[in-house]
Amino acid sequence: MLRTQEIVNPHRFQVLRDARKVPVIKGLWLLEGMLILTMGLLPVYMFPSGGPQLVDGPLLILLTVHFLWRRGAPPGLRKNITLLLPFIIWAALVNLGYFLLHTSDYLPLLKSAELFYTFMIFSAFSCWFRDVVKAKEIAFLYAGTFLSIILIFMVKGYSEEVFRSALSFNNPNQLGYYALFLACLAGLLMHWKEKEGGGKVIYFWCDFLIFSLAHLLMLLSLSRGALAAILLIDLWILPRLTKKITIFFLPLLTLSLISAAWQPEIIQEKLAGRPGKSMEAGEVTQDLSQRVIHQLSIMEGFHYLIGRGGVSLTWKDKADNIGEVHNIFGEVFRCYGLIGLGLFCVWLILMVWRSRVVPGGLYIWAALILYNMSHYGLRFRSFWILLALLNAMIYLESRRNNKNMEFVANARRRAIEEEMIKKRKLWALTRSSPPAAKV
Repeated sequence: MLRTQEIVNPHRFQVLRDARKVPVIKGLWLLEGMLILTMGLLPVYMFPSGGPQLVDGPLLILLTVHFLWRRGAPPGLRKNITLLLPFIIWAALVNLGYFLLHTSDYLPLLKSAELFYTFMIFSAFSCWFRDVVKAKEIAFLYAGTFLSIILIFMVKGYSEEVFRSALSFNNPNQLGYYALFLACLAGLLMHWKEKEGGGKVIYFWCDFLIFSLAHLLMLLSLSRGALAAILLIDLWILPRLTKKITIFFLPLLTLSLISAAWQPEIIQEKLAGRPGKSMEAGEVTQDLSQRVIHQLSIMEGFHYLIGRGGVSLTWKDKADNIGEVHNIFGEVFRCYGLIGLGLFCVWLILMVWRSRVVPGGLYIWAALILYNMSHYGLRFRSFWILLALLNAMIYLESRRNNKNMEFVANARRRAIEEEMIKKRKLWALTRSSPPAAKV
């Protein structure tokens, strides 16, 4: 039986069979197409939220190729991935326990499958992005991103409510979340190219166009969480634009005018379809109680330690309006208890700490956490793909810093050695010189 081993050319992916050196897929143009298609289909929601979507087709192909033919990730890249594994395993055990107690309820198993799926996306795309960014072949990222933006305006998302869908998404919050994803993606690529010494001029314009479109989509979503999160990204990006600030606003203003002329009623429809909300203290407190505190009312006793697993239909019958907690930490705590929340926070804190080496890494985390304080975005594929890109850049930037430190250390050691050689030569000359003549 022939064994397979992947030999990766950083400029063009190649998979060779080491027994006979026969190429399995020459150039892997098909996989590059799958990567573009995956990025393009991320915002297309043709079916109800929480279930399979069109993007899962190319995603499953990429995951299959990755886990069957690729070698394991290098240690520096793998450590941020394996740190998440204890939380995934604990969540799977909790969900399995509740399924065994209520075998007629399959939702806990679906929750486990969802977590394992997102974990595999994070793991596989960290490796793919590491190779692509290292090789400076990021054209497919731009191609897939612009394809996704086109499909956002061409496809209408699935929705059971008349005004709930937003362009290609099931609801406006998903549109706002994707706008945040685009803003973070543009910022990461922009600053990585600066660290690498610039890039093609067309990439510069692509970054500004994606960043501008992210703001347009944020306005169309009318999502307050997305608005606050993208403002944090603006605090990172805008001060660095200085002379190019007019270049940034020009495409944004142009796109906004085109959108207003093309579909002037879109914002009015979204406003009419959403219940009126104010920022009065009483309404904010009631909304917080309904979206977060009330969702934790099904917990009691040991549930605070181990959680209640995936939200079950039987629990919805026992407690009115029990659904998803609109807070990432609240949902993890309700489902997997203090143990699960602790394991998740260990991974999160270490991931945030290691992101310091990437320009804007802390801003990205601040924006993601701020958005997820009023939403549960852990199950969105774009969230994990963005983290995979960030993880790949953490690895590459850490290696760059280590090489720089090693270069400085070697230079310092050579300087010390040269100084010692000079001192030895001077000492040898003074010892061998003839004594001075006596008068």
